[in-house]
Amino acid sequence: MAREHTDRLESGDGSHHPGPPRFVTVGEGLINPNGHEMETRDELAPWNLDRNPDGDYAWHVADAPEGSTATPTDAPIAEFVPDVPGEYRLVLEASDGKHELTVRAFPKQDDGGGGERPRPQVRLEATVDADRDPNQDRDQVQDQDPDRIQFDATAKLAGSDAAVDDEDGTQTDLTVEYYVDDRSALELDEQNGIRTDELVERELEYPVRVYAVAVTDDGRYSIPDAVELDSAPGADRVQPERPFEPPSWVEDAIVYEMFTRRFPDQDDPTFETIADRVDHLADLGIDVLWLTPMLETDRGFGTPDSQGGPHGYHTDDYLSVDSDLGSMADFEALVETCHDHDIRVVFDLVINHTGDTHPFYQAAVDDSHPGHERYRDWYRWEDFEERNADTYFGWEGIPNLDHSNPAMRAYLLEVIDFWAPLVDGFRTDVAWGVPLGFWTEVSDRLRRYDAEFFLLDETIPSDVEMGGGRFHMHHDDVLHDTLESVATAAVSRDEADDADRVEGEWRREGENEEADAETENSDTDTEDAVADTFSDMSVDASDGASAILDAVAERARRGAHPDSEWLLYVENHDTDRFLAEHGRGAQQAAAAATFTLPGSPMLYYGQETGLTERREPMNWGSFDAALLEYYHQLLDLRQSVPALQRAAALERVAYEASTKYAVAYARDASTADRAVQADQADAEDGPERVLVVLNFSPEPTTVRVNERVSGPDLLSGEQVVNESGGDGSEWERTVTVDSAVVLESTGPGIE
Repeated sequence: MAREHTDRLESGDGSHHPGPPRFVTVGEGLINPNGHEMETRDELAPWNLDRNPDGDYAWHVADAPEGSTATPTDAPIAEFVPDVPGEYRLVLEASDGKHELTVRAFPKQDDGGGGERPRPQVRLEATVDADRDPNQDRDQVQDQDPDRIQFDATAKLAGSDAAVDDEDGTQTDLTVEYYVDDRSALELDEQNGIRTDELVERELEYPVRVYAVAVTDDGRYSIPDAVELDSAPGADRVQPERPFEPPSWVEDAIVYEMFTRRFPDQDDPTFETIADRVDHLADLGIDVLWLTPMLETDRGFGTPDSQGGPHGYHTDDYLSVDSDLGSMADFEALVETCHDHDIRVVFDLVINHTGDTHPFYQAAVDDSHPGHERYRDWYRWEDFEERNADTYFGWEGIPNLDHSNPAMRAYLLEVIDFWAPLVDGFRTDVAWGVPLGFWTEVSDRLRRYDAEFFLLDETIPSDVEMGGGRFHMHHDDVLHDTLESVATAAVSRDEADDADRVEGEWRREGENEEADAETENSDTDTEDAVADTFSDMSVDASDGASAILDAVAERARRGAHPDSEWLLYVENHDTDRFLAEHGRGAQQAAAAATFTLPGSPMLYYGQETGLTERREPMNWGSFDAALLEYYHQLLDLRQSVPALQRAAALERVAYEASTKYAVAYARDASTADRAVQADQADAEDGPERVLVVLNFSPEPTTVRVNERVSGPDLLSGEQVVNESGGDGSEWERTVTVDSAVVLESTGPGIE
């Protein structure tokens, strides 16, 4: 029975205003078509539709660039495709009045079909002049206005300065455009500032938000950044805040994905027996528990492996937990147990589709059902007469919901309102199948309710559009696929590499070699065709393990929002087990990568205990003790060494290796903001700079590093450093690596 829940949240200022300005590309715009697997989509929609889903809503263009004939579609939730670059002013007529929305359209890019040109990034800062440094010279103070807030943005392209050489060798200039949220009815002055008395006198019911977008001279534009200005009732000051920052508790979190029905003891798999096993997570040092779906479903206990096992992603009731797992009270007790162990709980929110056994869908396909007319329009159809629902990849049994239906959208807001008070965050399944504008509203709604509520999207391939006011964290599929490809190539080519290597010859990182014969990641015969879709990504590993560093750099090249966090994983419920596919050494090297590169590392249940099947029961009582000890050491190291945490920079280092499937890099926290470092929970007085060396080859390898390293391996405690590099260099060292070593460093050696 569903838990009674009467709390109602609100989005934005509580009105039907459609939210922040929109930034789009000419010819693409805001559309939400059927199909288009793995592509994000968008549309125009009134907010807070749960308050009046049956109201009258209409869109029109009030102002447009010269030559434009674009117009929104005639629907409450509309599509709009700008046809000319420039700024559009749209108007939504709703039951609570007229609402204006700015849509900025940028030129369509011609990337030669490759889409390879980097996208800019922007960081917006706000300075309240009254907070000026009291040690400033008098002349400087006189130039300041104590009642003014100044906005300044820093723009970058692929991590470089504002004016940089693009990949084709041409000079690229960046400019920044500033926008004030249309709900504010305020404008910035010519110096991109605003007076605080304007804000205080208005006694703001809704914060003023200012946006910045970086634009290249050819029209490539960034994900917007924003600063929010708020003043408490009766206050004489305005406090700038960064609305897109993730909750503080997530910034260095270690995540554990639990396949809910396979994790507990299988003789009595319930919320209660899961709670009995939370000590295992606490002993590891887990900060966040992601629970795969545990609502009522026709894919619960008893689902054969040929249908993916008891995964729960076919929802039958959004407001009731699976009774086979227990009651709502049992679930809440599980959450409380996790909180008692300082573990946050993330709920897997599946609102792209339902199961085909959901009562809504059953009503939609049954002409005689009293709710047929209503629920038919809650789903997308390829051919309704044939009862052929829109699905992705031909996935049977999970028809796509129609998010352009106001009543459907209103219901989903009610679902979100129901679960938000019970958990600490949402992981959203198939997030790319839900319009971006809906996620913008959900993010705003949840932040108004609880600024510490967390959002993680599943968008594969990852799309940077999910950042900047939508999701705090994204699945790093690029890194995952790179780890897979490097491990596959290392195992399959190891013998060939040995045969080709000349005695005494070393491969230097960065040297170009002829690519070896192409290796394909062929799918194994698995039980779950749905999941296989997400393990088909191919990455060129011909350059070897250094591709791992390229994968991290890809975030900036794609223009990810500076506040975006990344979920780093070796495996999950949609992939095969790394241990079974690539062997113990490669699994340990890949895991070390996820725990030593920038991002939040994730363990998939049983990764640490030696499971080899994708969704098999947890192997309680038969753990691989040595592997579990390795993961304990890895997690302890991550939590205790400042150089492995969020504030630390990732640096490429000079190295030579006897195989190209080894890689070395440094993490350095010595220049990090001390205030930021102080916020790194559980950090101890460990080294501020470390050298990480990974080896994906089946055999131990030797790596020469131009780095001043010393002492034992921080991971194993063993001595792995030869004090002499063998070529007379004062600082060069030789490191022996089985799978991974982490060494304290005092800096690079002699150039």
